[in-house]
Amino acid sequence: MSRTKQRHCWSGMLAIGALVLSARAAMVRAGSSATSNETYRATEVISHVLGSKQAVGYFLTVKGQCALTLMVAEAIDPDRDVPGSAARLRFALHPGEQAALATEEGPGMVLVCGAGAATIEVTHANARS
Repeated sequence: MSRTKQRHCWSGMLAIGALVLSARAAMVRAGSSATSNETYRATEVISHVLGSKQAVGYFLTVKGQCALTLMVAEAIDPDRDVPGSAARLRFALHPGEQAALATEEGPGMVLVCGAGAATIEVTHANARS
C-alpha cells in the first residue's frame, strides 16, 4: 500500500474514532444543562449534534485566520452502531466572520472566528426559526 493510501486510511480511521468518542461526550452532555454558546481554542474538539447528523472538528490559527476542519456524519450510539463514512468540510474565517451549519431536523450551529483567530465561538441556533 502506498504512503498516500496509508495516510488516507489512517486519517479516515482517526476521523471515525473522533466521531465515536465525541458521540459519547455528546450523550453525556445531553444529560447535563447545556449552554447556548461555547468558546473553543485552537485544536480543542468542537462537537455538535445536528438532528440525525453530528459535526466534529477543530480549528487552527493560520495566517491570522481560523482554519476549520469539520467532519459531518450520522450521529450514532457507538455501543450499538457501526460508524459510517463522514464528509470533511474545510474552510477559513477571518476574525469576526461567521459560518452556519444546520439541518431541517434539529438545531444548527453558528461558528464565529474570534479576535486574532485565537478562538471560535459556537452558538447553538434553532434551524426552524
